[in-house]
Amino acid sequence: MPCSFQISSFSALQLPDGKNPRMDFLDSSFFKADGSGRSLPTPSEIQALSGKDWGRPQPPPVRFEELGLLVKFGPYVTTAEAQCLWAIRRVLGDKVPVPEVYGWRIDGGRVFIYMQLVRGETLADRWKTLGTTDRSAVCDQLRRMIASLRQVQQDPEDQFIGSIDRGHLLDKVFEGEPPGGPFTSVKHFNDWFSRLPWLRFPNPEKIQDPWREFLPDVGTIKLTHGDLHRGNVIVSSEDPPRVLAIVDWAHCGWYPDYWEYCKAAYTCAYNGEWRNKWIPKILTPRPEVHEIFAEYTRALGAV
Repeated sequence: MPCSFQISSFSALQLPDGKNPRMDFLDSSFFKADGSGRSLPTPSEIQALSGKDWGRPQPPPVRFEELGLLVKFGPYVTTAEAQCLWAIRRVLGDKVPVPEVYGWRIDGGRVFIYMQLVRGETLADRWKTLGTTDRSAVCDQLRRMIASLRQVQQDPEDQFIGSIDRGHLLDKVFEGEPPGGPFTSVKHFNDWFSRLPWLRFPNPEKIQDPWREFLPDVGTIKLTHGDLHRGNVIVSSEDPPRVLAIVDWAHCGWYPDYWEYCKAAYTCAYNGEWRNKWIPKILTPRPEVHEIFAEYTRALGAV
């Protein structure tokens, strides 16, 4: 049964158990459809349908058009992403549209997330065909959605920076680095983040970091998508365009309040119109922090 959430307080303890190798959300629309006693496709069936893509580090999802089902899987997929989808729909409902999650499987070291197939187009594909009025309308929708996401608060007795299930951070920026988190404060996170570029050098503890003092230790912890770009926004094919879903929550977690803007700016061209004109309509710009963030990501080779 779904847990009862309050916007003012959300605890990782309310999440379904991410270590459970088999999870079916029987209250989801997939299992209620037609009263047919549906079952989710097995990992073996997914493997057969994925064919030569099976062995890729990030294989494309398998689609079941007739079932309205999409299965995301691979060695880097985590149950934390499924937990995030599950929680957001229960906390925020339609305020932040995400694919409905139907369940997951852990099999052979891979995680399979079974979710709603959202039919539409990516904002990246539609963007060039949209006029200024429609572009502004879409960005206004996204602004309201992200504002709602950022209103979700942690349990005051259990505040941390980490993945949604209180695990280590899953952002791609940290790929190849020692796992980090959860952290008890913004300062502790910044201390860890700021040391990462120097770990590859001899005696890293003796290296004086030139940027650390510019990372803000005073701030709040926010629920963060972490990969907010046009390819992860699904919009309607008909006009006027409506945001149908924000997808790909693989990097989602609790982060310092500056992280969402920095990551959104990180995913696009420095001098591009999307970054300089449209992202500021969605997120409060933090250019002074992003300059320092960019120094760290370049030093990490995460570009």
